Amino acid sequence: MADEHTLPPAPAADVTAPAATDHSDETDADSAYGHSGSNSETASLVSEITKYREENGRTYHTYGSTEHWGPNDALAQDQQDLRDVADQHPQADVKGIDLSPIQPSWIPPNCRFEIDDYNIEWLDDEKYDLIHARELLGTISDWPGVIENCFKALKPGGWIDHAEPGLFFVSDYDTLDEGHAYHQWGKLMSEAGDKAGMSFAIGPMLKGWLEDAGFINVTERRVPWTIGKWSKDPHERDLGQWNQLRLERGIQDFCARRFTNKMSWRPEEVEVFCARMRAAIKNPRLLAYQLAYFVYGQKPPRAETQDDQA
Repeated sequence: MADEHTLPPAPAADVTAPAATDHSDETDADSAYGHSGSNSETASLVSEITKYREENGRTYHTYGSTEHWGPNDALAQDQQDLRDVADQHPQADVKGIDLSPIQPSWIPPNCRFEIDDYNIEWLDDEKYDLIHARELLGTISDWPGVIENCFKALKPGGWIDHAEPGLFFVSDYDTLDEGHAYHQWGKLMSEAGDKAGMSFAIGPMLKGWLEDAGFINVTERRVPWTIGKWSKDPHERDLGQWNQLRLERGIQDFCARRFTNKMSWRPEEVEVFCARMRAAIKNPRLLAYQLAYFVYGQKPPRAETQDDQA
């Protein structure tokens, strides 16, 4: 979220875990994050937030009402690095939220981050001009509720902009048999998400959820994200190389926590399956891609809102 010209929800979300590892020495009360209250209260809060859970050699957030599938350690942060919109729009006041204080220490003066959980009650009312969300798949149990909170938090005439990768991989080269890693990925991730109560296959539903919440001018774009540089189109080749890198580095982050906690897999089984997935991701002969869903909509301006209520 963000005041005035806003940009909020960034990835966060769900699953269950045991032991806690204390990483409080690794993070100070970074100036990128807002803190209030006495120094002792702030130190205590930071200590609690940074006492991350450790599972299978990776760390995960402790703050929040749900458990995110994604780790928050340095390896995960490498592939979550994103260009800051605040640089491109210096006139905007940009606020980002996350479950862990892992954002870079240097940020533009018009940008700040807060530790927050979009799954709990929102206190914002007609506060933002824009709410941007991406890659929240598998992290929300009540999607219509979260979309309604976005609607309430936007000023009349404000916009929501949402981007989600599709869950399923498709090959234009051949009909893949049921035992292929790509087919198994879709099935297993769907099952793991359902068991956690937070679906991963949410891309096709976004447009309908926005319309049901009352947004107007709702527009959906379904864009094929190629995997690798097999496409003859220059833009798709560039996109495919980045997507291949994202998947190679992140495939285990996407599934490991869900598979071990919700599907009772052993860590070694996750390793083997992810090795099969990486082999498929690196295979240019599959001509593989996944759909990405880009959906945006507008909250009716004040006059229209009043007319609707009349």
